[in-house]
Amino acid sequence: MDHLTPVVFHDAWGSHVAIASLQGREIPTSRPESELWMGAHETGPAGTDRPGAPDLAAVVAADPEAELGAGCVARHGRRLPFLLKVLAPGRAISIQVHPSAEQARELRATTGDRVYVDDSAKPELLLAVAPFEVFVGMRDPEVVAEVAERLGVRAFSRIVAAASSETDRAHAVLRGVLETPADEVAGLAREVVAGCLRLAEQPDEIGVAAAAVVEVAEQHPDDIGLVVLLLMHHRVLHPGEYVDVAAGVLHSYVRGLGVEVLANSDNVVRAGLTSKEVNVPELLRIVDTTADGVTGRPRPLAEGTEVFDSASDCFRLHRVATGRALPEVPGPRLAFCLRGSVTLTSTTGSLALGDAESAFLPAGEGRVDLAGSGEVYVVTLPEPGPT
Repeated sequence: MDHLTPVVFHDAWGSHVAIASLQGREIPTSRPESELWMGAHETGPAGTDRPGAPDLAAVVAADPEAELGAGCVARHGRRLPFLLKVLAPGRAISIQVHPSAEQARELRATTGDRVYVDDSAKPELLLAVAPFEVFVGMRDPEVVAEVAERLGVRAFSRIVAAASSETDRAHAVLRGVLETPADEVAGLAREVVAGCLRLAEQPDEIGVAAAAVVEVAEQHPDDIGLVVLLLMHHRVLHPGEYVDVAAGVLHSYVRGLGVEVLANSDNVVRAGLTSKEVNVPELLRIVDTTADGVTGRPRPLAEGTEVFDSASDCFRLHRVATGRALPEVPGPRLAFCLRGSVTLTSTTGSLALGDAESAFLPAGEGRVDLAGSGEVYVVTLPEPGPT
């Protein structure tokens, strides 16, 4: 077992309080802290206490079959297939979509690393630790038409009306919004926000979503993404609830604190609410307007163990009660103590974890028992299916 030193990222949208509070550091922090990475992705590999190894990526690269297991390497390649994060947006994250592996490979064959940096899909699961506000998936076109009627913004209504005869009306509306001429974007965004301010007085779901758009406008004024948000489902995940986001699902995480597990990829295309590159043609190519994030709560898997179901073949997230053994699935595991003080014990030794501390368990670690008092999450590969 390897004790990990996670990597803190400092994106402008991060919180000055959340991650530092979990780790018991002084708040507010001088810089925003957006993400805490516990994995082996090359952009931010976690440090380890293994002699001679600078980080977990180097540990895995030195002997992939020993660290990941032959079955994992055969199926997912010579990299750790998943990444664990704490996600802490203090302001809205960019509206984005992740490609499927096939879409990423197809584009990389002609563009190299210009758009996508690896050949992987990037499915992800977000578990709310504190209330977490999200926009995810696209509304039914009939609901968008109702939003346009109630909003009363002519330019937006024209986009919605122009899409009414298209086969994929949702895609046509999204395209119409994102292809708004640059010199008209600010005016459209301001009219939409003003309309949302009026709608925010209504107590129904559309009114609540409109109020959320107004709040995001304080952070991202005159951004075309404010209009895109109106095309999306607005949800607030309560602690213990999660959303599973597959390739092609349009999404933006607004604010909150959560545990996120995802495929070990950094492939993303953005549609707004960002200072980073917005790639409208590629986003329109890969977005799945019929796909939505799947929300839920964990289900019991065994006594003392719950699982957060996901459509991904790259990871499973579990929550494990102390006094139990960690899920033992062939392949590598990551264990994360969100709060408390626990001890992991196997035939190779023991490892203590405190608040927001984590460990890498290589493929050959075998049974690992959990003792102490804490809230512990474990990432594994999915259980093997029947042969």
